[in-house]
Amino acid sequence: MAYNVFVSHAWSYSDRYRGTVNLLDTAKENLTWFDYKNYSVPKHDPIVDPSEAVKIAKLTALLKEQIRLASVVIVPAGMYVNNRFWIEKEIDMARTSFTKSKPIIALRRRGQQRDPQDLMDIADEIINWNSNSLANSIYNLC
Repeated sequence: MAYNVFVSHAWSYSDRYRGTVNLLDTAKENLTWFDYKNYSVPKHDPIVDPSEAVKIAKLTALLKEQIRLASVVIVPAGMYVNNRFWIEKEIDMARTSFTKSKPIIALRRRGQQRDPQDLMDIADEIINWNSNSLANSIYNLC
């Protein structure tokens, strides 16, 4: 069974996004029962608009559609503080914009000493940077 996932990200933190996708790919390779489809907003299709308000509206609509297609939202904890505005928008959409709320997985970065408490309070599950843990969390929440 393929699980539909949305990985929260900011392109200035693309290493964390790629790392999360690598965890998902590793889980897919190593666990016969795990497969996924990534519904994150693609970097190759950026939103460019001369008006910041229009750009925000367009990106919000695109994010909402991508999250609608997902069964779970994965938030790499290491980027939460610097991207709080968009991540909180994504979490709010996942929680309130659909008939069924989407679960949130907070993914701790390897070696991270402190986690953002706001994110830890919101998350349905908090897991360490590990492919099996991520796959199992997705399975448990979906």
